Amino acid sequence: MRRMSFQTRSFLLLLGVALAVSLLIGVCSFHLLQGLLYEQIGARALVQARQIAVLPEVVDAVNREDSAQLKRIILPLMQESDASYIVIGDARGRHLMHTDPSISVGSPMQGEDNELPLRQGRSETTLKRGTLGLSWRAKAPVRNRAGQVVGVVSVGYFASRIAYWNQTRFMPVLTVLLWMLMALLWCAWRFSRSIKRQMRNLEPHEIAGLVRQQEAVFESIFEGVIAIDRDGYVTGINRAARDMLNLPPEAALPGQALVALIPDCAFVSPTADQADCKDEICLFGTLQVIASRVGIHAADGLQGWVISFRRQDDINTLSMQLSQIRRYADHLRVVRHEHLNWMSTVSGLLHVKAYDEVMRLVRSQSEVQQQVLDEISMSFGNYHLCGLLIGKYYRAQEMGLSLQFESGCSVDALPEVLSDVEWMSIVGNLLDNAFEASRDNPADDRDIVLYLSDVGEELIIEVADHGCGVDPALAGQLFERGSSSRGGGEHGIGLYLVNSYVQKAGGTITVENNIPRGTIFSVFVPKRRRDDSA
Repeated sequence: MRRMSFQTRSFLLLLGVALAVSLLIGVCSFHLLQGLLYEQIGARALVQARQIAVLPEVVDAVNREDSAQLKRIILPLMQESDASYIVIGDARGRHLMHTDPSISVGSPMQGEDNELPLRQGRSETTLKRGTLGLSWRAKAPVRNRAGQVVGVVSVGYFASRIAYWNQTRFMPVLTVLLWMLMALLWCAWRFSRSIKRQMRNLEPHEIAGLVRQQEAVFESIFEGVIAIDRDGYVTGINRAARDMLNLPPEAALPGQALVALIPDCAFVSPTADQADCKDEICLFGTLQVIASRVGIHAADGLQGWVISFRRQDDINTLSMQLSQIRRYADHLRVVRHEHLNWMSTVSGLLHVKAYDEVMRLVRSQSEVQQQVLDEISMSFGNYHLCGLLIGKYYRAQEMGLSLQFESGCSVDALPEVLSDVEWMSIVGNLLDNAFEASRDNPADDRDIVLYLSDVGEELIIEVADHGCGVDPALAGQLFERGSSSRGGGEHGIGLYLVNSYVQKAGGTITVENNIPRGTIFSVFVPKRRRDDSA
C-alpha cells in the first residue's frame, strides 16, 4: 500500500482540526443563541400573561366564568401578539377560554404546572407539554378585588416555533463559520505546501534517512569538523573534532559558543563580511592545526560557517615524506643532467685518446662533490637539514646559480620549538625566494649566501641575494598570504609560512636591502620558548 504523502497527511490533520473547531464553535453558538432566545421569549410571555391577568374586564369575566366575554377580550389581543396561544383557566385549573377553538371549555389544563400560580399566587415560566404539544409558556395568577386567586392566564410559544426562530437567527453565524472553514482549508493547503517546499519536497522518513546518512558521513570524516551559526554558537561537531580538542564525548556542545571552547583564536569567530579561507595555520588552544572556513549561505543570507581542521603534525608527516621525495628527485635530476654532460666530455676525451685528461677530470669531479658533501655534513648535525641543503645546492647549480655557505655556519641540532618539517619549510622557502629573485641576474652576479648558526641562545638563519629586491608597494604586506611580486596561484605562500612558523616559535624576521642590490632575510628564533625559560 502506497504511503500517504506528508503534504496530504498534514492537510488532512489541519482539516480535521478545523472541522472539529468549527463544529464546536457552531454547537456552542447554536445553544447560546437558543438559550438567549428562550430567555427573551420567556420574559415576553411572562409580561403578556401578567398584563392580561390584571385587566379589570378579564378579572370580572373570570369571576363570573364568562367564557364568551373572555373570548371577546382575548381574541383581539391574540391578533396583536406573536404568542402561539393564550389560555384562561379558573381556580380549579379548567379551561375557561382557549385561542384554539378545538379545545373545549371546562376541560382540564395539561402540564401540571398550575400549582405555583393557583396555590401560591406566583408567576412562573416553564417548558411543558400541554394540550397542543411542547411549548415554552408563562403563567400568571388572576386576582379579584379581595386579592384572592380566582384563575390563571397562560401565554405560550410552541417549541417548534422557537426552534424555527433560533435557526433563522443562527443562519448568519453558520454562514460566517462556513466562510471561516473555507479560509482555514485554503490556509491549511497553503501551509502544507509551504512546509513541503521548506523540506525540499522530501518526506519525513526520507529526511530522517538523510539525517542518519549525513551523521554517519559527518562522524566518518578524518578531519575535525565544527558547524556554527551566524552568532558563533556550535550547531554540530564530529568525533574527530572532539578527540583533537580533548572534549568529552558526552558533553552537550551544540548551543555553546565556539570561542568558549577555543579561546584566543580569531579564526573561530568570523564576522559576516569575512570571506572563506583555506589552509590557515592556527593555534586551537595548545593544538597547532591547519584549518579552513567555509560560509553557509541561503536565500536570506549567511547562515553560519563550517570549520574543518586537522593536526599540523599529520600534515607534517606527509610533508616530510613529500619533501624527501622532492629533494631526491631534484638531486637525481641535477645529477643526471650533469652526469650526462660529464659522460659526454669523458666520451670525447676517450675518443681522442686523451687518457691522462680523463683521469684528471674524474679526480677533480669527485673532489668537488665530496668537498660539498663534507662541508655540509660537518657543519650541520641534522640529517634532514643536510639533505635539504644538498638538494638546494644542486638545484642552484641547475638554475645557473651559486649557493654559498657563509664561513662560521654551524648547527648541531635544530631547536625543538619547531618540528623538523617546519624548520625545513623556513630554510627551503627562504632559499627558493632567493633563487627566484636571482634567476634573471647576469651570469657573474648569481650568488646566494646562506648563514646558519645556533651559537648562543638563538638559531640564526640569514639568506642574502643580489636579486631584484623587495617591491616598495608590497613591503607592508610581504608576509601576508597571497602577497607576491610574481604572478601565479603557487606564489604568495612561502613567506607567509615562514612568518607563521617564526611567530609560532616566538622569533622575529627582518628584511633588509643588500648592497649593492638585493635582499637579506634574517630570522632569529630562540632555542626555548619565552614562557619555558626560567
